[in-house]
Amino acid sequence: MKTEVPVLPDDPTENDKHMWQYEMNDYLKTEKTLKGNLKNLYTVIMSLCNEEVKSQVKALENFREFDTKLDLMALLKEIKKIVYTGGSNNLHVKHNKAMAHINFMDLRQERHQDIQDFRDQYLSVKRYVTNWSSRSGSVKVTRRHY
Repeated sequence: MKTEVPVLPDDPTENDKHMWQYEMNDYLKTEKTLKGNLKNLYTVIMSLCNEEVKSQVKALENFREFDTKLDLMALLKEIKKIVYTGGSNNLHVKHNKAMAHINFMDLRQERHQDIQDFRDQYLSVKRYVTNWSSRSGSVKVTRRHY
């Protein structure tokens, strides 16, 4: 949502000038707050990524562009690509799909994890694996015990 810049009317009265000044100050405060919030949210999102994802995001050719603009949608889009496909190219889709299946089979409840949280995690991973299987054909993953 973009706020409109206040416009000083032609041939303003003294009251119009004061109103415009008040609205302009309010606009500038809003813009400053918005930029601060975007910077904070951008920082929070990057801090939630592990080191591998951070380094892959920073290695992207358009990283500088969305980093300077604090473009959260571009950042989230790239993180999603990295996490779900292994990068901005789809070279490792089959491997990532197989790893998702393996991780799904190895999913266990953590020691102090609430049962509801584990259920939500399980359903999320199941939905993810099922979605991938339906999109690109199924991959059979067998576990070998050595």
